[in-house]
Amino acid sequence: MRSVPMVSAQDRSLVRKSFESERMDIDAFATAFYAKFFAACPEVRPLFSRNMTRQEEKLLAILTHVAEALDDSARLDAILKQQGEKHRKREVSDAHFRGFIASFTGALSETLGPDWSTEAELAWTRFLTFVAGKMNFSA
Repeated sequence: MRSVPMVSAQDRSLVRKSFESERMDIDAFATAFYAKFFAACPEVRPLFSRNMTRQEEKLLAILTHVAEALDDSARLDAILKQQGEKHRKREVSDAHFRGFIASFTGALSETLGPDWSTEAELAWTRFLTFVAGKMNFSA
């Protein structure tokens, strides 16, 4: 696996703050994210079931695991390595990751409203770029 620089403590703090925001409606976020992602990368839609409930649950579960591992680089690396292997089997590309990041930050912006900031967007973009690198993708 290529060397990917760790995300700064400040970025991890901003990422964590987003998760902990009183405005964070995780179900609304997941729905908004997938709507944006499928609009940005319509070719991936057939990879998913019509009923997105299970997929949204998977997304929320992995986000929880990642959030809990933010300060444990070995645990985070293991999670991301496993996710990278799963995504490569599904033929996820670098372009899909770019669409993922834009969709993810867009959905966070909508969900968090006034709790969203330029600093949070930059922190999330750096974090998700780090995630892509650990999963062996370029974002």
